Formats: sequence, C-alpha cells, structure tokens
Amino acid sequence: MRYTLIILTLILTFSCKVKAQKNDLKIVCNESTKNDSDYSDVVIIKSCEFKNHSFKSIGTPDYKGRYSYDYELFSNDKDDTLKVNNSDFFNLNAKELEKLINDKLKAEFESNSKIPEISDCMSWIDFRYYKLNEFGISFTYKNQMEFNIDYGIGSACFNVSSSSVIMEISELEKYLK
Repeated sequence: MRYTLIILTLILTFSCKVKAQKNDLKIVCNESTKNDSDYSDVVIIKSCEFKNHSFKSIGTPDYKGRYSYDYELFSNDKDDTLKVNNSDFFNLNAKELEKLINDKLKAEFESNSKIPEISDCMSWIDFRYYKLNEFGISFTYKNQMEFNIDYGIGSACFNVSSSSVIMEISELEKYLK
C-alpha cells in the first residue's frame, strides 16, 4: 500500500510538471485597431503574452495603406512591467540564435538579389550582421516566433524594405530563459 501511494504521488507530480511546461509555452495574442487622424488607415496594435513577457507590435500605415511596424518587449512580474531588450528574454545561447537568424536572412537576401525584378531595390540594402536587440519580435497566428528587421531603405522599394525569419517555438526552446 505504501509503495502504491509513493508511485501514485510520483505519477501525479510528473504529470503536473509536464502540464506546467506546456502552459509555459502557450502564446496568447490580442489584436486591435484604432483610428488616428494622422493616418489614412487604422493603426494595428498586436499584443502577445509569452513566458511572463508582453510582445507589442504597432503597425502604422503610410499614405498608400502599407504598414510599417514598431516593436516593444516588456517583462511582467507580480508587481511591475518593465521594458526590456530582446537579449533579456533569451538565455546564454542567444548568440547561437542570433547567428542562425542572420544566416537565414543572408540566404534570403542573396536569393532575392538574383531576381531581376527586385535586384535594383536589393542593391540599396547595405546587408550586415544584425544583433538580437535590433530585431522586432512578434508571433504568427500559428504560434511561431517572428524576427523582423527593417533595412531602412526608401518607400520606392517598400516591398523589400524589411524581412522576417519565422521559427517554431519548439526550435527556440533551447534559447529561452
């Protein structure tokens, strides 16, 4: 009887830990819009909660209705919400993640540079290695993390002025604190 009780306790403890880990990787996002007289279209605000952090992206339209985004990251604890850097969200393996993202961006950049229809615009991009804190982070509707970079080129080349690397949460687990 005593062994049965011990085994039952171990099983319950293990199953609770597994459920806690699954809930820890749950992403909850809300999207809203607001009218702003400064813009020709609505402003899009997306907030996502993940691992005691809030990821906020604010999309503002240009005169043609094309959206550009600004990103913010906040750490949420019991008493306070603090704005933090991307690097504060990831663990000591963040340099490996940073390199992985840059490798994917570089491959996309090199591939796009060979497309005749956009090669002129691609030549305006001064491609370099980007630090983790330079990326805007958001989430897709498939619960994937998206790392966004704005190359800072003119609106004439808006279609290639930014790029994203999308990764599954399962790929990122080893980089998360």
